[in-house]
Amino acid sequence: PSSYPPSGIPIPSPKLVNGRPLVFFRTYVGAAARATQLGLMEDDGLMRVVEEAERSLKEGGVPKESSKWIDIERDIEMAYRTLEVDLS
Repeated sequence: PSSYPPSGIPIPSPKLVNGRPLVFFRTYVGAAARATQLGLMEDDGLMRVVEEAERSLKEGGVPKESSKWIDIERDIEMAYRTLEVDLS
């Protein structure tokens, strides 16, 4: 199912197009998590994306209440779940 953020804009579910995965995402963290799930990125690469995304928002002075933080935090949770699965 699609995920609906507080802002209300849905993200389509992943699907296959001509046998290739097509995934949608809000953030680079979400993209990296999906790439890791598909075996296209290593775990350490995913963690570098997480760290850089957080650093970028902090250094940019983005308020914690911003939808950008909400989106990043949601995708970071997905990234950590992805890492847990990979470590099992």
